[in-house]
Amino acid sequence: MIFEIHAERSATDKKIFFYDNETNTLQSEGNIYQFPEDKRQKFTSEPVVPFDKDTPLKKSKLIKRLKIQMGLSCNYACDYCSQKFIERPPETSKKDIDDFMAKINSLEFSEEQGLHIEFWGGEPFVYWKTMKPLAETLKEKFASWKKKPLFSVITNGSILTREICAWLMYMGFSVSISHDGPGQYVRGPDPFDDPEQKKIILEFYEIMRPLGRISFNPMLNAKNRSRKEIHEWFVNLTGDPTVIHGEGGIVDAYDEDGAGLSLNTKQEHFDYRQLSFNDMYVTDGVQNALNFTIVSSKINAFTQDVMSHKNSNIVPQKCGMDQEDIIAIDMKGNVITCQNVSAAQISHNGESHLGGNITDIEDVEIKTATHWMKREECPKCPILHLCKGACMFLSGKFWGISCSNAYSDNIPIFAMAFSKMTNGYIPYYINNNELPPERRDIWGTILDHKDEPKKKVIPIKIVAEKKVVVDDIEVYEKSRIETVEVDNANL
Repeated sequence: MIFEIHAERSATDKKIFFYDNETNTLQSEGNIYQFPEDKRQKFTSEPVVPFDKDTPLKKSKLIKRLKIQMGLSCNYACDYCSQKFIERPPETSKKDIDDFMAKINSLEFSEEQGLHIEFWGGEPFVYWKTMKPLAETLKEKFASWKKKPLFSVITNGSILTREICAWLMYMGFSVSISHDGPGQYVRGPDPFDDPEQKKIILEFYEIMRPLGRISFNPMLNAKNRSRKEIHEWFVNLTGDPTVIHGEGGIVDAYDEDGAGLSLNTKQEHFDYRQLSFNDMYVTDGVQNALNFTIVSSKINAFTQDVMSHKNSNIVPQKCGMDQEDIIAIDMKGNVITCQNVSAAQISHNGESHLGGNITDIEDVEIKTATHWMKREECPKCPILHLCKGACMFLSGKFWGISCSNAYSDNIPIFAMAFSKMTNGYIPYYINNNELPPERRDIWGTILDHKDEPKKKVIPIKIVAEKKVVVDDIEVYEKSRIETVEVDNANL
């Protein structure tokens, strides 16, 4: 689809560009923005095969990224957690390792291709007594490889001990600590409130940072919008101006809590876009990604893709879980949509997140996911090559909210990459009737925008009670919603 993009370098220097999101071609006044032929990236990927519940996603036997879901138990109950309402499967333990390793033999791995093994929770270190021997067994399995598999884990940091940190260091793990900086109060408890835990984490950071094996992973939401403020908070915490931030995008709306922390009015969307752009783009045209790897990688990749004309027919999903050689499994060998769901859970589209088992990998079918090509909005969107379809298993109301979040999160990055390619022209309006007015008017400065009157909302109470102990750690069960009595006269 072709978009007419109005951009300016100043109030007296404006230009119209045309951008085709299918051929990924940008041009203006007969000039096509592209690298010289010998410097263009050569794309060898096969065209993607779109999928949905009627044409399910399949998985390969040869795997390059293995995501192991240890279990969904966590010692925290964060407000916008994507796993809050997920049905909990039966807990597993180190007794399951032998059976797990036997099932892993159903898969194939290639040293030449490489292998990345990720450990996921809940909170992975709730399962420390299982995770430690499992990782060591996996390391031994590939001991003969000269190019060793990569190990990684994401944790809230609250259960880290010096023993665990030393083990992670020795095992070669890359570690990401989920923390929202100044907005942590929105997410949930803060491990840095405990002086001893803060000391352990910062000591670990000082050891791992020079090795490039640690990051802090903040998420943005309606109450925590500024990447600049987040970056400054972590610089102040660590004393490191080069502190690295993983993740760093705005939340998806997996449930009502996620919806509540989304950008829910047109003005909130415009304010967020302007703040995001201003945080990372200074007046002399220099881009500053503030050490958010998601921003720098998107700017560089989108610039490379446009200047090399990467066709949309080879654009994968954002999360990578559409790739046949990337797989998420639990400790029973069940293949699941992604690491954030459970084999016991039914998705929004009415299908189970259980796609099969690795012992019968040829029969695995993921019916919960929808490829961006199968959605009405994505092929008509100017930020397709940046957003890549958002979360592939959301649908209905929560998909709509998450799609809007993703647009406002990516359009400032689109603007920065656009400016980089055109020597300073910043887009402000996209002329295309397929886009709603609030998406055409990038910064909310051209058209008049009015929000629909808000519907009366019946308040709900979300309860997460600690009732289960896993490996001596008290964890939360699946959250539940309680009915709240209201005065009908006030609705």
